[in-house]
Amino acid sequence: MKRWASGLFVLLAMVVAAVATAICAAPAQGPQRTPEAAIRPHYDPEGALQLPPDYRRWVFVGSSLGLSYTDGQPGMEMFHETLMEPTAYQHFVDTGTFREGTMLALILHGVGEGVLPARRGRFGAGIHGVEMAVKDSGHRPEGWAYYNFGGMDGIRSTARAMPKETCYSCHAEHAQRDNVFLQFYPMLAEAARLGQASTGAADTPAAAPAGPSLAVRGLDPVLLVAGREERGKAEIIADHKGRRYQFVSEPNRKTFVADAARYSIQNDTCLVVRGAPLDPDLFVVHEGRIYGFATADCVSQFKARPEAFVRP
Repeated sequence: MKRWASGLFVLLAMVVAAVATAICAAPAQGPQRTPEAAIRPHYDPEGALQLPPDYRRWVFVGSSLGLSYTDGQPGMEMFHETLMEPTAYQHFVDTGTFREGTMLALILHGVGEGVLPARRGRFGAGIHGVEMAVKDSGHRPEGWAYYNFGGMDGIRSTARAMPKETCYSCHAEHAQRDNVFLQFYPMLAEAARLGQASTGAADTPAAAPAGPSLAVRGLDPVLLVAGREERGKAEIIADHKGRRYQFVSEPNRKTFVADAARYSIQNDTCLVVRGAPLDPDLFVVHEGRIYGFATADCVSQFKARPEAFVRP
């Protein structure tokens, strides 16, 4: 019996030693990441993009101050923050490519300063706009599309794609990688081990100009004449007859400058109360032209009988 117990003890010891040896010899394994299901953009029945409810929690990939794509006069300097949907971000980090369904959100902030306890420096203040870039070849034949969800007047829950010539063409021509200005996102490039992205020439931002009043509540007049209300960017502007107009893109600003007589407010004084000064926030688009008015009652009277106030 003692000999049997002794043999069992030796056998158990050999098993324990073998297990210990196997554990020590096995290569160290870190925690395995389970790939998350890809998050995709969603559209309403009319094809408008729905603003993802959690976009504020997306991955921060870059920021800028005073960055502008316009050749015109400088507009308001703003802080820009770009966020990327997390599953698309992880795909880019792993592969260096933007997969179908990639969504990037751009948040535009005004510039704040002089708030205690700060003694110097500036910070991102109120939100002036929320925009998105989406890669979805199944929804748009050119692949990428760009959306403006508004800002100061309220952030909309849905937005239609901007016309191709307003944003897509510029991205297609100047983007460092697949319609994305990766040259402005060195953090994103480094995360994907693509090396430091070239930032090009230094951009010297200018202070926001003062003077002319903002026309048509900051809506892009080129799109407004076409029947679409989209708030322009405060850094893409043009002045005409003492009023400042904002645009969603540089091509729209150039269109306005080339034919300001067509796209600006047509009248210098109110059409209903003759000689009354205009309120630049009160306007009506009638037959492809923008008309300004002195009061809300003037707007109502014009809408009821426009032919009485607009001469052929």
